[in-house]
Amino acid sequence: MNLANMIRLVAPLGAALVLTVTLAACGKTAAEKQREEAATQTSLGEKYVKEKILEPNQAQFRNQLVGKGGASCGEVNAKDAFGAYIGYQRYISVARDLTLLAQDVSPAEFEQQWQQLCR
Repeated sequence: MNLANMIRLVAPLGAALVLTVTLAACGKTAAEKQREEAATQTSLGEKYVKEKILEPNQAQFRNQLVGKGGASCGEVNAKDAFGAYIGYQRYISVARDLTLLAQDVSPAEFEQQWQQLCR
């Protein structure tokens, strides 16, 4: 069987799959779509925060929200070099290179960013 014939046989299956996925997405309410997007943003924020701490698998997250412009905001409890938890600190994550922990900058600077991106 040549490539053209294979494409003719597979193309209807691909179109059916696209139609099924499209119809499934159409069945979701705006609130469901918003919750899914928030969950995705929160997961990405956690991922980027974990890249900045010593023991990423031991990170504990709480009080997470999606702020203005899709910034992932929340608190993380991470371990220090001695293996002890340091206590919850706030974080803001817009992208991999735009992830900020409260300990990274002065309290005033972090608070300014928090007010702009997370409130």
